[in-house]
This record gives sequence, structure tokens and C-alpha cells, in this order.
Amino acid sequence: MNNRWKTALLGFSCLVLLACGKPAQAQTSDPKIVTLYVDRATGQLFMSPGANRMPVKFNAAVDTKAIEHQVEEQVELKTHDELEAAVAESRAQQQDDNAAMAKKLASVTPPVSSYLTNFQNKFRLGTLAYLDYGLYTHTGFGPQFSENLNPPGPGNNFYNSFDIGRVYLNTYFMPTDDLTFRFTPEMYRANGTPSNDKTGTTTGIGSNLDGALDVRVKYAYLQYKGLLDRFDLLRGADTTLGAQSNPLVAWEDDFGQFRYVYLSPWNYASLSSTQIGVGLNGPINLLGGERTYAEYGLGVYDNGTFKTPEQTDTKQVMARGTFYPFGANWKYQGLGFTGFYDYGYGNVAPDSVNLNTPLKASDAHFRRIAAIIHYAAEQWNLLGELDYGNNAFTLANLYSGSGPLDAFGTATGTPFTSGTHFGNDCSDPSKIQSNSKFGVACYNVLNTYGPQTAVYQAFLNDGRSRQLGFDFMGHYHIPNTKLTGFGMFQWFMPNINVNEDPLDFQRFVVGVSYQYNEYLRFALDSQNLLFYHDQFGLPVSYAKQFNYVPGSKLNGQLLPKSPTTAIPNLVPRDIHAMFLNVEFSY
Repeated sequence: MNNRWKTALLGFSCLVLLACGKPAQAQTSDPKIVTLYVDRATGQLFMSPGANRMPVKFNAAVDTKAIEHQVEEQVELKTHDELEAAVAESRAQQQDDNAAMAKKLASVTPPVSSYLTNFQNKFRLGTLAYLDYGLYTHTGFGPQFSENLNPPGPGNNFYNSFDIGRVYLNTYFMPTDDLTFRFTPEMYRANGTPSNDKTGTTTGIGSNLDGALDVRVKYAYLQYKGLLDRFDLLRGADTTLGAQSNPLVAWEDDFGQFRYVYLSPWNYASLSSTQIGVGLNGPINLLGGERTYAEYGLGVYDNGTFKTPEQTDTKQVMARGTFYPFGANWKYQGLGFTGFYDYGYGNVAPDSVNLNTPLKASDAHFRRIAAIIHYAAEQWNLLGELDYGNNAFTLANLYSGSGPLDAFGTATGTPFTSGTHFGNDCSDPSKIQSNSKFGVACYNVLNTYGPQTAVYQAFLNDGRSRQLGFDFMGHYHIPNTKLTGFGMFQWFMPNINVNEDPLDFQRFVVGVSYQYNEYLRFALDSQNLLFYHDQFGLPVSYAKQFNYVPGSKLNGQLLPKSPTTAIPNLVPRDIHAMFLNVEFSY
């Protein structure tokens, strides 16, 4: 309230008090009513009317409660106004603070906001499962048709089984556009000879690992894109560190498109599908544009694989190059030429390699070479391959599917325990003193696999073996159907230095697949391993040229010693099987 009204109110209060003492001059006919006049311009009170004056009537009696009530209302009104003003000021300040905080967070949180918003794009989860039913009409010893398939050997015709070949859980994490981490565990059957554990002096615990479905790491790598993007010729390369596909096997499997049915040639013979090391893959931009004319894969890896630990002080080097003379709009399109080279060493510790031995056997270096010509169209493809190797197929590779007990430390057959046989003095081991150099049980060359295994070991593990092979694979999709016919043929000679190698083999696969949907495929096929030579034997004198040691021990028994003794039945039995294969890929 302004000063004018304060003055008027004070004057009015005085007049009211005076009126209570004696009658006022300016009264209406009602003695309880007092009439005063207020100047409109100045707010002054007058007892009589005048120009620009407005009459105001009041009760003559002083109502102190009413005055107190009016004062309280004025105070409350003022307090309410001040409170609203304070609240409004607080809200305004809060809005200013929020705006400042939002501005501050905007400069700090874009990466966090982007990460949360695109979380679903950072991860990718998938699975790949190979399931099989196999019926082996003819069983024998030899390499496995597919990973983790280990059928029994001769004498088990019509053996059949349902198998979980492989199950992968593919996990990808992509924090940025140029960085990818992959982790892929694999479920597989852990076959092998069981071992028992000893606890204390009298307690033994049987193994629970043999034949179990176990989990191991198949792929675990970090991949970076863009390392060579500054060079236009090599733009688009991927650099990979960790457990990864090597330059050949994955490339050839993608071309064939039937890895769930059969293994590619070098993968079947000895080359692992996964290596641990560093690799570089990418195109060579010869002419620019959208068409690809060349691409490559390089790598430096352990001599071990994802299944075996590294023991050497050296490393393995691989290189693959592919050339498309007419260009390709998609991978493999049209005519292409591919070369592959692999050089490494046996996976043994340095102190073993440095031993002075006549032949390095499996400790020696190895080499794998492939020259490939291929053509791919939308409905069909075809590949031809020439393979050459050096110490690249060992006894372990020959018996990766299954082999005789003699190859794994246990003698087979009934030994000779008396007399002289094959140039050896054979006696009962139980009657011979432990320090005797002579007179131990001898292998019989019949009804056993011991001497034959020793010859195979001499041919394959002497450090001088040479491999040669020829391969074909392809498929044809029947138009307007979900059916695709496929096949592959492999002719492999494990050691061309042997005049007539009993281990020379041919492998062929033929079948038809049905694409149920984009995730599920079935295949019905026949797979066969043929050791195509007629049955024959070789004299000890010839085997001796390949590091066979006459009269030496294998599994505690003496091997034939006489140079003229012929080791018979060296050609292994063939293997024939029918498969129903299932692939689920998501």
C-alpha cells in the first residue's frame, strides 16, 4: 500500500476515535454511519463534500476484530505473494541448473549414449551344428572322414552310430566399426586311451574323460579392419590375432559349401582348420572399381594347432593368393587361379630337435603346396587341385580316425616266446633277466599289426617323405528345386619315394543335399576310402632304407630282423560308409 492510503487510514482512525467522544458534524441520518470524502487525486480525507471528492461511509463503532482480521489478511496476502515469488524464483533457478547440467552432459556422454542406443548392434550370437548318422558297411583303419568321427577298425562291418560331429556357439563383439572380437567354443567327443589317477598309497580313481563330450576353444581372435587403408592397392584388409582359420582351409570350405559333409583335401590329409598366430587377409585393388581381380591371405602361426600346445622355438608361415583374370563381382565368381604355400617344423621342443640323429623323423621341417584352378557360377562350381608335400603326412595323420593298438603303445597278436624267428632269438620275457640284451618275445608277422605299423612309420616319419595328390570337387544346384548334387575325389600318395607305396589311397564322396530353409540342410551321401593296390608285402631290406630298424623293439617286442623276411599284408583294408548329415546354421 502506498503512503497516501497509509495517511488516509491514519486520519480515518483518528476521526473514528473522536467520533466516539462526541457527534461528528458530517453525519448521515443514521448515527452509526460516518461519511467522509476522499480526494480522488491526492487520497486526502475531508469532512465535507467538494470537487473531485468521493464519499466513503464507515460504521461509527470501532470493530477491533474486523481491523485485526483485515490486517491479518494483508499480512497473509503479502506472505502468499512472497512465497509464490520465491517458488517461481526457485523454479527458474532449477531450470537454469538443468539446462547447464544438460549442456555439460551433452559434451561428455555421446559415447555412452551411442553404446546404449546401439547395444543390439554391438553383439551377434549364432550357432553352427553338424549332426550325423553313419553306417559303415566296411570298416578299416585310416583318417577320419570328418572331425571327431572315430569308427572301429577291421572286423566291425555295419557298425553305425549317431554322432554330434561339432557344435559351435559363435559370439561376436563389435565395439567399433573396425574392431571385432570372436569367441567360438566347440563341443566335441574326447576319444582316447583312458588313464587312471592314484590317490594315496592304495586308492585309484578311474578316468571319466574318455569318450566324453567336452568343450574346447575353436576360435578366439581379435580382428582389426583398416590397417592398410592408407594404401589404395591394399584397402580393405583384415588383421587377425589369435586362434583363427588358416588361409587355405576356410577358403576352400567356403568354395565347396559342404564342410558339414566332408573335409577339404589338405584338411583331410593333415592341415588343421585353425591356427594360433597373426594373419592378414584382403583384396588387391589392381584396377579399382567394384570387381575383384586378386585377393590374398598371409599368416605366421604356431607349429602346434588349437588342439595341441606349442613346443617349438620356430614358427609356421602360410600364404595364399587368388587371381581372377576376368574379375569377380562376388567371391569365387568366374574363373580363378589360387596358389598356397605352407612351411613349418615338427611340433617338438628345441632340445629334441638338436639331438644328433640320422633322420629327423617327425622332428623335421614340413611343406605343403597347392595349385588350384576353379570356376563358380550361380548354380554350379568346379575345382581342380594339385598337391605337393614334404613330411606333411605322418603316422598320426594316417590313423586320425582309428588305428591298430600297436600304433598307440599296445602290441597285438600272439608273440613268439621261444626259438629263433625272423633273425631274432625269441624267449619268454618272464624267464629273462631284466638286464639281458637278448631273448625277448618277438612279433609274429601274421595276425598282428605290429611289423606293418613299423613299416608305415618308417615310410611316413623318416624326415624324407614326399607327398603328391590330385583332387576335384564341385556341386550342381538343380534349378527350381531345393536339391543340390555334390561330389569330391582325392587321390593321395603319402610317399612317392617308395616304389610302390601300400598306403596310396583314393577317397571319393558323392551325394545329394536338401535345403529345407535358410538355416537347415540335409545331405545323403556315400563316403569311401580305397587303398587301391593289390595286397603285397615288402622285405625288411627294403624297409630299412626308410629308417626301419631291423630287430628293434616296438611295444616291448622284437621286430623282424632278417633282411630277406617279407612283412606281409601291408595294404590296409578299404572303408565304405553311408551318411545322413545335418547342418543347422543360424
